This record gives sequence, C-alpha cells and structure tokens, in this order.
Amino acid sequence: MDSIQASPETRLHFLDYWRVIRNRKVIILLVFLLVVLTVFTVTLFQPKMYMASARIKVEQERPTVQITEGRDLPSYDPYFLQTQYEIIQSQKILYPVIERLNLQELWGGGIKLPMDIALKRLKSQLAVRRYRDTSLIEITMYDHDGGLAAAIANTTADVFEHDRLEVKKQQTQRGIDKLRDDVDEQTRRVAKAQEEVERLRKVLEVPVIGKEVKLSDLTLEQMQNKLTEARADVRGLEAKVTEVKKLTPQQLRGALSTLTNDPTVQSLLKDLTDTETRLETIKQDLGPEHPTVLALIATRDKLQDQLNDSLEGIKSGFEVEYKVAKARADELQKDLDAAKAASYVLESEKYLPFRNAEREEDLETKLEEALKARLQQAVVEIDLPRSPVEVLDRAEPPLPQMYVSPRMWVNVPMGAAAGLLLGVALAFFIEFLDTSIKRIEDVEKYLGLPILGVIGPQAGLLSRGDISMAHLEAYRMLRTNIEFAKPEGKATSLCVVSAGAGEGKSFTIANLAYVYAQHGARVLVVDSDLRRPRVHEHLGVSNTIGLADYLAGKKQVQEIIQPTSNPKLSVIAACGGSSAREVLPLLTSRRMAELIEQVGRQFDVVLYDTPPILGVSDAAIVAREVGMSILVIQHRRYPRNMARRAVQVVQNAGGKLLGCVVNNVQLGHDETYYYYHDQLEHYQHTIARETKAVATAKPTASDEIDLSGKY
Repeated sequence: MDSIQASPETRLHFLDYWRVIRNRKVIILLVFLLVVLTVFTVTLFQPKMYMASARIKVEQERPTVQITEGRDLPSYDPYFLQTQYEIIQSQKILYPVIERLNLQELWGGGIKLPMDIALKRLKSQLAVRRYRDTSLIEITMYDHDGGLAAAIANTTADVFEHDRLEVKKQQTQRGIDKLRDDVDEQTRRVAKAQEEVERLRKVLEVPVIGKEVKLSDLTLEQMQNKLTEARADVRGLEAKVTEVKKLTPQQLRGALSTLTNDPTVQSLLKDLTDTETRLETIKQDLGPEHPTVLALIATRDKLQDQLNDSLEGIKSGFEVEYKVAKARADELQKDLDAAKAASYVLESEKYLPFRNAEREEDLETKLEEALKARLQQAVVEIDLPRSPVEVLDRAEPPLPQMYVSPRMWVNVPMGAAAGLLLGVALAFFIEFLDTSIKRIEDVEKYLGLPILGVIGPQAGLLSRGDISMAHLEAYRMLRTNIEFAKPEGKATSLCVVSAGAGEGKSFTIANLAYVYAQHGARVLVVDSDLRRPRVHEHLGVSNTIGLADYLAGKKQVQEIIQPTSNPKLSVIAACGGSSAREVLPLLTSRRMAELIEQVGRQFDVVLYDTPPILGVSDAAIVAREVGMSILVIQHRRYPRNMARRAVQVVQNAGGKLLGCVVNNVQLGHDETYYYYHDQLEHYQHTIARETKAVATAKPTASDEIDLSGKY
C-alpha cells in the first residue's frame, strides 16, 4: 500500500446524529441539569415583580353643554387614539409623575437619580395598551413594590387627564387673547371711521339729524351687503389657507375630516388607519422581515402616497377657492363702484365723500359687532365643564402572592428546553472538534486499512484468567483475521505498533499471544520497547535478562528466551542488565536481523512489541526488519492524523501493515460496532462457565490448529 486514498464523504444518517447524542449523553445531561438548576435558583431568588393597571376612556375635546344650536362637533380622527397613546408615554406626562411620587430618590436608594435615568426606568416598567375598536387605554406599571406600581399607574392617569384639560384651556385662552386684540383693533378702526364721518359732515355742512342722512338707493345697499359678505368669505378663506399651510402632514391628516367631506378621501383615510392598526397588531407577533409585515408596509406606503396626493389636491382647492372668492369680491367692488358712480350722477356730488365715509363706518361697525359676539361666546366656552378623559378603573395594589414574575412554571420548562438544546449543541460541537477515530468507516476512510479486531473496554489479561467471554472472542476474532490477512505461506512474525503511548499495544500483544498459544501454536513475544517495557509485567516473567543483553553481545538467543505459565508461550524481555540508551543503536545491527530470522524459524508465531512509532524511531526500524505489522488504535483517544502519520511512517520504512486493531470501544454505544457487540453479547449470555476456567483450560483437538506445516 503506497498511499492512502480517502473514500468519498458519505451522507450523515439519522443514526449518526443519534450516536453522537448517546456518546455525549453525559455532557448533555450535565449541561441540562446545570441550566435547569441555574434557572431554578435564579427564579427562586429573583425579586418578585407586581403589576397594577388603570383603565381610562379618552375622547376628543367637546363641551358637556352646547351653547349654540347646530354647532359642528369634532369629527372622527383616526389618529387621535394613537396620538394620545404616544402622549401618555412622553416626557410631558412622565416628568410630572416622577416629581409627584419622588421617584428619583425612591429608586436611587437615598441618592437622587438624574431625571433622564429615572425616565428610562419608568418607561421600561410602564406599558400602555389600546383596546381595539374602543376609546379605552390601559396603563400598566410593573414594579417590585405593588403599592408603588398602583400609585404610578393612577398618577399617570391623573396627570394625563389634567394635561388634556389644561391644554384645551390654554389653547382657548390664547384664542380669546387674540380675539380681544382683534376687537380692540376693530374698535379703533370704527372710531376712526366715525371721526371721518363727523369731519366730512362739518366740512360739507351736511344737515344730519342723528343718522338719518343715507343713500336711499336700495340697490346700492344690497350690493354693499353682498360685498361685505364676499369680503368676509375672503378673510375666512385666507385664514383657512394660511392655517392649512402651517399644518404638518400628520396634523393635516388629523384635521382632514373637518376640511372636506369627499367620500373618496374619507375612504382612503379609513383604509390607511385600518392598515396601520393591523400592522401594529401583527408586529407584536411577527418579525419586521416577515412577508405579511412587508406586504402591510407596502400597502400602507401606497395608501399614504394616495392620501398625500389627495391632501395636496385639497390644499390646492383651498387656494383656488380663495382666489375665486377674492376675484368675486373684487368684481363686486367694481360693480359697486360703478353703481355708485351712476348714483352720483343722479345725486349731488357735493355729499359723495360723506356718503362713502358713512358706508365705511357701517361696515367697520358690523365687523366689530361680529368679533365681540365671538369673543363673548369663547369666554363662555372656556368655563364650561369638559370630560376628555375619564378614569374608569383605578389601579389597586396587588396582594403579596399576586406577583407576575418570576414565573417558576414557565421559567423552569423553558430552561429545561434551553438546557437540552444547549447540551445537544455542545455535544455536537465537541464531536466536531473530536478528530479521533470513532467508527470503522473512519479507519477505512482516513487510513485505508481493514479492521482486524475490535476490543471492548475493561478487558483483562488471559494469562491471569480475569477476562470475559466477550473479550476472549474478540481476541480470537483478531487472530483469525490476521491469519486471513497475511500472505499465504509466510510465517506469522508481526510487529505491533501504535501512534501514541497508552493505546493498549503491549496489552493486545499479551492477549493475542495467549490466544495463539491456546490454539497450539508455538508463540514468542519479543519486547523491543527498550525505553518503557511492559510485556514482562503482563506475562509474568523476569526482566533481568532480555533483548538488550543479546544486542550487547552478552547473551545468546536461547539464553534470553523465558518460558511462561503456558508451555506454548515464551517471552524475550526488553532491558535486562544493560542500559537501554547504550543498545538502542544496535536495533539496526546484524544481530537484530539474525534474532528475527532465528526466532522466526524456531516459533510458529513471533510478536514484537515496540514503542510509540511517532515518538521514537525504534518502532519503524523493527517494523522494517520484521516485515508485517498491525496498528493498534485506542478508540476516541488521539487525533486520526496521528494514526495516518503512523501508517505513513511504517510504509516509508518499508513495512507492510495488515490492518488495525481498535481498542477500548464502547461496543453498545457505537452503531458501527453493532455486529461485534451483538455477537459477543450472544456468547457472553449463552456460555455458562467461569471466566477463569477459560484461561486455564487446555485447547481441545477441535480448537487447535496445526500451524507447523505453514511456517
């Protein structure tokens, strides 16, 4: 095998995920318990949170008593409740609440908090909710003190109610002040007109008895009346156009119902309101990128554009209407002037200035009377009782046991679910980081080697009789697979290597040698690990003489071979009395090659133990000299790249790897080893005999295999 070809990636099966969960169940369980206990402890000791709610009814401004018949009442405003909803949560309402209840010091623990920090905390604990299709708004406050929560909710409702009344009163008062200024100005104009009339009367010596001297032409009087009405209309339209231009788009939409009765515009306004209401409701359940939310936003924007176009059309209509009214007034003025001119021809021109001044005086006087009447009406309205906000349900302090959080019955199940998910995620993350050999497919895929044997955990030594039937059968299967894997006609001389320390290489050699011996083969185990020898401990022989003595030339081969409790099994220990450091270079000497050749002829099976192949060069040297090798890998211990490197080292040294043995496999947990587990469990539960008897039993004729003819 010159190179290692990795097989194509296979698709993950459900059983692969289940295998990860089963193998990492301890981690999953620990994370699950840790999260559940943490959530339970935090919930148990978390301060209790109480809730108190006040419910108010909010309506548009209107007096409780109408002072004039047929006066227009406020029309439907689709943005009214949404506007009030936002006002309740504004600084204008919440600042007075903080000051009234002294929340800055109360929440600061004796230290007065800055107003902005207190406002942020109040907003975070305050919830305002509108009842759909009603004029009701619920103000809910959450706090660790139930009494304080009720006080804040009630105070917020009271401040909002007072603010609504105060705002309307201030607006009306500003209007009254403006009307008073207009009345004073108009009074001055009337006085000036009267002075002009009196001056002309004296200059022209008009015989006036009281105010009986007037133009008797009824047509002129009617035309003058029409001109007066037209001027009033022009002033009203001018004021309307000026005010409409001052309004923002939002304010213009709010006042739309008072500006036009166009059913199309009203329908657009209603559709836009319904769409915005539905959008606000859906946003509470769906994310901002949800298709339904995006569709509603597109519909809202389209309706908004249509409504804005309609608003611009209305504004343009007002301007056109104002221009038409002004043109009509100008036309009436021209007509009146023409009529007056015609009348003057018939009348004496001597009294013309006086008559003009007298008409001007009448006009200014009528305007003054109209302004005074409106002023008197506004003064009466400001003192009328109003009820724009009504507190329906005041907040009550909750009972001590009526807290809303923490909710143990919600937090613990959610923590359990989160802990389970976190545990599974952590298990898969650890599995992702674990690059060790986990499955048979990993050996075939990354190493390109066949599996010769799979050994379960907690295996014992056959030489001591403390091994189970399952492990015994595993080593018998390893022996059988080695016989099938080696080239036909070659002696069974095997070098057993591993990538790292502690992978069970010496342990595997001891039990494999015992199995071969049980089947009648003459077996020799050579411990060539001169640094950390272990074979003599597993097979119960002395380490006073061994391979180091032979390599140093102090002993011959027959002198270093030691018998064991099994007459078919012999051992050559490692160190003996010579220093390992001195004889290490001799592993490549001619004497080592002669030893391998001699014991190969003398014994049916020779097994060579070596140090970790990636740690020192000894193993590669022995593998090259022996020829055939098997690789021992401990399940889930070292990264698979170490095993891959070990294979490359053996191949580069000129050795041949028959396959690999996987040690310490949890047979019942890994589905890829299910075949071995199933078969070994069958033997384990059906053969009724003591384990120690297996180790000491002599092989029967049917168990023994005559290997003498093969070597």
